[in-house]
Amino acid sequence: MNEIDRLIKRIIPPPTREEREGFSNDHILTGLNQLELDQVKERLLQMIKDDGDYLIAETLVKLNSVEATNHMEIWLNKASSPAVRIKWASFITEIRNGDLKMEAIAYQEFQNFKFKYEVESIIFYDLIKFQSDRINDLIRNYIDHKYFLVSLHAKRALGLDDE
Repeated sequence: MNEIDRLIKRIIPPPTREEREGFSNDHILTGLNQLELDQVKERLLQMIKDDGDYLIAETLVKLNSVEATNHMEIWLNKASSPAVRIKWASFITEIRNGDLKMEAIAYQEFQNFKFKYEVESIIFYDLIKFQSDRINDLIRNYIDHKYFLVSLHAKRALGLDDE
């Protein structure tokens, strides 16, 4: 195993709760030199072609990999779940520093979204990344939601006090 393989294993641990709960690779990425960052980005670009792992995508967002957006759009188009489509659109929007097409996708998908479980309310943190008035207006509709966590996450995403 070469150095880049070892580095990738540290940056993208196995997709288990034990390995990823509370995990951040920020400290690893900030410790890399430009050559290592370029090698990591190249490897992650290869990986995302076949693996729709959100941690790979999030890391490519941190690395501002414009090249990754083409692969992310493929994952977006394969997705059928509104939450998954919003997630991929948010990654693309972050890299492009705004994208009206992705904002429109997120807006449409969220209009069709129905909360089945309170934990799904973390979707607000993806939606807020679009910095869109009309999406923020949709989020505001949930600040008094009957599910506590839905209300809490809507308020927090909007930066409101959660009294």
